[in-house]
Amino acid sequence: MNMYKIYLKQAWALIRQERLFSSVYIVGTGLAISLVMVLSIVFYVKMASIYPEMDRDRLLTVKSAALKNEKGGTSSGPVSPRFVEECLAGVPGLEALALCCDDAASAFVQPAGSPVQVPVVKMGVNDGFWKVFSFRFLEGKPFTEADFRSGMPVAVIARSLAKRLYGEGSAVGQTLSLDFTSFRVVGVVDDVSYLMDRVFSQVWYPYTQVPDFEERVRYSEVRMPGLGPLKVYMLVKDKADIGKVREAVADNVRRFNQSLNVDGKREFSLLGQPDRHWESIFRYWSNVEPDIVGDLSRYGVIFLLLLLVPAVSLSGMTDSRMERRLGELGVRRAFGAPKGALIGQVLMENFLYTLLGGLVGLLFSFLLVTFASSWVFKIGNGFSDAAPDGVDVSLSMGMLFNPWVFLIALCVCFLLNLMSALWPAWRASRRPIVDSLNA
Repeated sequence: MNMYKIYLKQAWALIRQERLFSSVYIVGTGLAISLVMVLSIVFYVKMASIYPEMDRDRLLTVKSAALKNEKGGTSSGPVSPRFVEECLAGVPGLEALALCCDDAASAFVQPAGSPVQVPVVKMGVNDGFWKVFSFRFLEGKPFTEADFRSGMPVAVIARSLAKRLYGEGSAVGQTLSLDFTSFRVVGVVDDVSYLMDRVFSQVWYPYTQVPDFEERVRYSEVRMPGLGPLKVYMLVKDKADIGKVREAVADNVRRFNQSLNVDGKREFSLLGQPDRHWESIFRYWSNVEPDIVGDLSRYGVIFLLLLLVPAVSLSGMTDSRMERRLGELGVRRAFGAPKGALIGQVLMENFLYTLLGGLVGLLFSFLLVTFASSWVFKIGNGFSDAAPDGVDVSLSMGMLFNPWVFLIALCVCFLLNLMSALWPAWRASRRPIVDSLNA
């Protein structure tokens, strides 16, 4: 242990003596690591359990389906209430079922006593939505199944909207004018980051209140049976039963297909769904199954290139520094120092450089995703759309500062250290002692 302390003291002395070299090395390492960390943070936000999607490891998703019609064409889109009722609702092993209406129309709130309308993002959901996703209620409670079934004009709103409309007073029981339709506020929840695009909204209300919902459903059932306006999120009781739930859904889809294929010309397909949560983020198109292996391979290549390219440059810098230290290494070998000890010393010294560069890169990556999150999180096709007007792309502390991000940063530092320093250290230790002393 004392030997490693001596190595670290020597490395720190070298950093102070060779400030230009140290600065270039640390900044180069930091830039390489920051790019890797940005990718890591993006994938962490998309895959880890983050408010309000706290049970992503038990979540199954049905984003869309495809229907082949009599003429050989294919229609695709979200699913219908009939399909949900016949194929998904009664599946054994489900804890809850969240349904979200595909209602992309812009919305405005009309504040009382103000001529200025406030643009908002709205979402029509069912009562099971509040059981699948873990929202923090600051006031009131979610609307009930009875409210949903009867189509009551009730709504849950985000804290920031409640403060903007009603100030510091209680929002529960207040009247909300949404597109000139009156809703009664029954609950206020903590704000959701726009990056949680499955559930992000500022107003959640029963989708039975969505304008023209019944007409849209009837039209879809006549022209495209099984397709409709609903996206489905299924919370499984035990993640060990996910495979059984998917098999049960597949069996129900086959029976549903048989009821459609009275003429043998129509075919309904979920295109491999329901997806596990991590699989669903790679499903970009409603009519094409995701190429998960291909996508992961591409990101793996990008990850390696982000490490390999700077490692080659840093290796050249390390090799030139080793040439200047051949005399020192020769003296140590002349007094009996083994080659492994010399390589260990160089790796330990270089690890201090890469660790400092890693801290710089980690800080830079945090700054980048914080101040440029509106475009950083669009890395990878379909990760996130541009934020609507008036909506900030906020990141919670849990999205940035978490053990996994620091562990990834440490592993990247260690890997970059090996890639950039091992070869120069090995070459220097293999040089004949006489040559080293002459140097």
